[in-house]
Amino acid sequence: MSWERAFISQDYGRPTYKLKNLPVYITDEFDFYRCVEFNNEFYGKTASTLFNGNLRECTGRFSKLFPNQKLSYWADSPMTARAEIKKHGAGNNILTFWAYDDGTSTFPTLQNQEPLIIVDGRKCGAQDLLNKADNSMQLTKTEQDYMASLLAQEPDCLVFDSHAKKGGENFIFFEKGFQKLSLRQLRLRFGKRDGGNHNRIVSADTCDYSPYIEAYGQYFMPKAKVAMNQEYLESNEYILRKQILKESYHKMWETVK
Repeated sequence: MSWERAFISQDYGRPTYKLKNLPVYITDEFDFYRCVEFNNEFYGKTASTLFNGNLRECTGRFSKLFPNQKLSYWADSPMTARAEIKKHGAGNNILTFWAYDDGTSTFPTLQNQEPLIIVDGRKCGAQDLLNKADNSMQLTKTEQDYMASLLAQEPDCLVFDSHAKKGGENFIFFEKGFQKLSLRQLRLRFGKRDGGNHNRIVSADTCDYSPYIEAYGQYFMPKAKVAMNQEYLESNEYILRKQILKESYHKMWETVK
């Protein structure tokens, strides 16, 4: 076990466990960022819908590495996340997701509150395979089998270096790991050409990641205004989060009594 920070986006002073023979880490307390180019189809969609839309079936260049997997791509900072979409030609109207591992919160709202299991792809050759796939190079069966052996460790995510921002770290989350994430903020910023309006939806705040679960039902309107979809308060997701949050409050109260 180590108390040193293993990754850029991790907070200091967290216990980190590492497997002896593989660069697999078990730890917690992270901030993750993802940027997407905003389009008008996002208007009226709740923060919950937009956040959950970040987990998608793996197609295209990484499909040979991660067959039949759902993936979600995140970065260590807003700067790295923005550089990644700019590399692919995104404009200046940007939606930024700021997420955290829910179990980190003093008051979790998800059922799975276990620490993250992270594979450092830079220390086991996975980075090279990602680079190869990213450049549309054919992977050998041996390489595909090797990646399958890493996935057999059932990691939550895979870390690799960003090529869009020097020193940046990127994370590929698998479905199991994505289900450990909660949304902290959803930020919308338009470029000057489109008015320069900006706003945010806050669903967790303070150093304790205190949750405001009703905010998952908020959505953006034109000119970056924020409104609330009251129907979200009747959804299964909200009811479950509310129940788990209530249990979290109870556990804290029992601890301090």
